[in-house]
Amino acid sequence: MRKLISIFFLTFIISLSNNIVAQVKVEISNKIIQDNNGNNFYLHHVSKGQTLYAISKAYNVKVDKIIAINKGIESGLKEGQDIKIPKITKPTTPEISADKIAPEGFVYHRVKKGETLYRIMYDFQVTLQELQKFNKNLNANIQPDQQILIPKLETRIALQAESKYDSLINYTLKRRDNYYRLSKKFKINQQQIEQLNPSLKTTGLQKGLVIKVPYVHDEFQAPKYEKIVLDSIIAKDDMINVPEQELVDCGKISHNRHIYKIGFMLPIYANLDKEIDVDNEYKIKKQSYYKSFRFLQFIQGAKLALDSLQKLGFKAEIYIWDTQANERKTDSICNLEDFNQLDMLIGPFYRKNTKIARKYAFAKNIEMVDIFGSLSTDNDTVKSPGYYLIKANEQSNYNSLVKYISDSIPQYRIYIIHQGHTDEIQRLTYLTKALHSNYLNIDTNRIFIYKYQDGGMSKIINSLSPTKENIIFNLVNDEARISNFLRQLNLKKEDKNIMVMALDKYWSKYKTLEIRYLSNLNYTYSTDYFINHTDSNLVIPFQNKFYNTYKRMPEELGYLGYDLSWYFGNALYYYGDNFFTCLNKFKPKTMHNKILFVEVKEGVYLNTRLNIIQYDNYQQLIKN
Repeated sequence: MRKLISIFFLTFIISLSNNIVAQVKVEISNKIIQDNNGNNFYLHHVSKGQTLYAISKAYNVKVDKIIAINKGIESGLKEGQDIKIPKITKPTTPEISADKIAPEGFVYHRVKKGETLYRIMYDFQVTLQELQKFNKNLNANIQPDQQILIPKLETRIALQAESKYDSLINYTLKRRDNYYRLSKKFKINQQQIEQLNPSLKTTGLQKGLVIKVPYVHDEFQAPKYEKIVLDSIIAKDDMINVPEQELVDCGKISHNRHIYKIGFMLPIYANLDKEIDVDNEYKIKKQSYYKSFRFLQFIQGAKLALDSLQKLGFKAEIYIWDTQANERKTDSICNLEDFNQLDMLIGPFYRKNTKIARKYAFAKNIEMVDIFGSLSTDNDTVKSPGYYLIKANEQSNYNSLVKYISDSIPQYRIYIIHQGHTDEIQRLTYLTKALHSNYLNIDTNRIFIYKYQDGGMSKIINSLSPTKENIIFNLVNDEARISNFLRQLNLKKEDKNIMVMALDKYWSKYKTLEIRYLSNLNYTYSTDYFINHTDSNLVIPFQNKFYNTYKRMPEELGYLGYDLSWYFGNALYYYGDNFFTCLNKFKPKTMHNKILFVEVKEGVYLNTRLNIIQYDNYQQLIKN
């Protein structure tokens, strides 16, 4: 078993570090056709080895636009096939006076009517001090059409990096220079060189380029590498109704050549390989039975995502560590030199291990993805370099259900029933906070709260409206009572519109709830994990690829491994390791849930996006 896992990981790391296979060159066609609406298209003849991605790059047209006008090609191109490519006419660019061409690493922003200086600071996530440094006499009294010079994200990082060194000099790159030679010569590593010279992430090391490096002398002591985390500008209340403007620059890297270091920590339990006995076929059990196989699916899904990202040009060194769900083992991993050099850590999975890993990640400025959101950050005093809680909290669950009511059900009465137990009162607090939220249009006069002990069930049944949607939240933590509650409501379903709502994290544990009752009562719940197995765009192709690669169908951890690696891999590739400033400006497609982060504390981001699922005719349908 241990040998099998070692071979799997070795193959994984090697495959990610290999160079991308050279693609067949794509020549732009000189054949142009026109449709009935006057739109022009190139008629491209597909040659052997050409991919849809390579063709899209050659014509500078997005893949989804090509697929939209060539039905059926999403499943693959065929040699000799003719496809249409939209012929895009480049808009003419107005002349810009020479003094208004922004220097490298900067952009000019033209002030719009009604725009404030604070709004510009927020949109570009740049401080007032930084703006005033490059715009003399700049103050809050800005005028429409005024040009403001704004440093790009990588420029701001470079300026902060420069301040760490006593003296810098210009160095012209030579033919044989590489990062290893430069690190020996100037006593700093690749990450520090790229901090000082962010353009190297795009151009790479080229002979003749002039870069900034520290002046090395006898007493020179290079500062230790630390990831630079820029301060965030927080939106003010009076900005809420201001129309959001598209960011002119969000730190997007057009050709990101940086090699990112990503670590996975998960309990593989490689030490339990003796449990597996394949010599006797009668003793062979399903893979899910063995602890050692449960989390391998996460890595298998992650590998498929990283393979796809590699084809786009993403480069990463992947480290996989087996925590064995052991605190001492986790602590020893966190003390490894490779751990200290990480850009991002994904995992570990258990609370006790996550607590240890987070302490080290914060200290080393490593961005961390907490998959199950098992830790509270309320009492943290240390600024996080980027801590991403994937699992939405309970408040977000109730917010999502109430938002669905507000958006989709115009006529309603809301009933809430509980027994008064401590955990139920906590749920009631979350729910009532959502129902009284200022940004949701809920009529609080239509909310009725009852206790079981006071005949609450009978009161609800006797007051159900014959004309409105009766929405009932049962907060009781008692499976037998919930089963009886569903049975009684089902008897009233014929002459009343009834919808039962709850959180999947609670009701999914109950095994005696009858499906026919849930279906008849339009049971609606929130969950941050739901797979639509009929989705032919994402889910079915992934299932086929997973099965063809691993000879088994993906389970929950397989989907999660792919989605999270795809999401954060895209974030690093397109926006660099300060991608948190652009979290909600890019939306890579994921299968289990769309991801929407909200900063709940400085450097701490919570996913607040959930699926709303409703039972309808024995099917579970996504409603948002």
